[in-house]
Amino acid sequence: MIYMKRDGILEIKIILVGMLIGCSYLVGEDISKRYIKRHKQLNDLIRVLEIMRMDLAFGMYTLEEIFRNISLKDEYDFSEFFLKFADGLAKEDGKTIDEILNDTVDILYKNTYLKENEIEEFKKLILSLGKSEVESQERLIDLTVENLKKLTIESKEDIKNKGNLYKKLITFSGICIGIILI
Repeated sequence: MIYMKRDGILEIKIILVGMLIGCSYLVGEDISKRYIKRHKQLNDLIRVLEIMRMDLAFGMYTLEEIFRNISLKDEYDFSEFFLKFADGLAKEDGKTIDEILNDTVDILYKNTYLKENEIEEFKKLILSLGKSEVESQERLIDLTVENLKKLTIESKEDIKNKGNLYKKLITFSGICIGIILI
């Protein structure tokens, strides 16, 4: 009778340890995917900036129209930011670009995996748009794209190093805790 009781407890422990290891693997996988998403979002931001540069080069669009056109592209995680920014530019409430950007930049912090320095680089560009001739704005966009390309190299290394490290470390921690519990 006592022997059967121990077998039942051991089975429960094994099931719980299996669940712990599975959960720790999933947590590690989630952290790894965040690094992958950050890399994708940096590449998407580069594409968006190239679209902006082309629209500025044609000279047929206002900043509001450029941002609104970008917001229509749902494949980018920035569409909500660009839509609210375009709406802010459309309102005639006397707000400056600085104020509109401060009102909408939280969307980037909440909805993307971009680091603060990447968002700050983007903010500097947005604040400089519309304040000089088209050629200067194009050069600023090109410079920002180059800086972001350097950051994509860093993000790719983060995927390889940190993403895989977290995945393995957290899974290993789950296994160790499971062994201790048995």
